[in-house]
Formats: sequence, C-alpha cells, structure tokens
Amino acid sequence: MSAEEKKLDMEGVAQDAAEAERVAEEAKQEQETGSYTHTFKNPFPWKGKTYETLTFDWTALNGGDHLEIESEIVMKGRTLVSPAFTGDFLAGMAARACTERDEKGKRVIDGWAIKEMPLTDFQAITRKARGFLLRAE
Repeated sequence: MSAEEKKLDMEGVAQDAAEAERVAEEAKQEQETGSYTHTFKNPFPWKGKTYETLTFDWTALNGGDHLEIESEIVMKGRTLVSPAFTGDFLAGMAARACTERDEKGKRVIDGWAIKEMPLTDFQAITRKARGFLLRAE
C-alpha cells in the first residue's frame, strides 16, 4: 500500500470514527423504552407465516445472550470489535429480543430472518438495537 493509499485509508477511518461518535450521541438523546415494535412496509414472509409487525424486548436479554451471539460470530471466523457497530451482532440481538413465539414457546425469528428482511426494515430494527446498547454505556 502506497503512502497516499494509507493516508486515504486513515481519512476513511477518521470519518467512520466521527460518524460512530455522532450516532452514539444521537442514541443517547433518544428516550429509552426497552422495547420496540416494528411495522413492516410490506408484510414479511418467513417460514410459512407472514408478519406485519414484530416486537423486540431488549430488556429481556442478558449476559448469556451477549456471549452466545458473540460465540456465533467467532465461529463464523469473524472478529467482534464493537457489538453496537457490528451488523451480525445486532441481527442476533434482535432475533433473541423478538417476542414472537410459536405454540411451544420457541423463537420463530432467528438471525437469518433478520438478515433476510428488506434493507429498510433491517436498518430500522438494528438501529433500535444499537441505540439500546449505546444508551447503556
């Protein structure tokens, strides 16, 4: 990598860091509710069922959930640096926080479901998860 490429790369890192700080500050200004109900623009089909809304209870999560999500990411060969800014972590967090259950009480939404959602829905849900984590700091 040339000196010019390294300089450009460092500028990108600085911009990303500034953006992360801005997002963190915005999240801290939001009112904490502990849960979020997402309404899909278009109903979301997943495994034979269609969802118009999903509710996420962030307060139901615990340290074990964090460690299990982290382990899943590490098993994929990825490194977890900052959970609040890692899409895979936020998707796993949302899947675990989703209150929708089947008749046996098992989760019906998993991390793959979150990742399969349209981008605008994925972004809205993971932004709420990120905000919850950032407000906890």
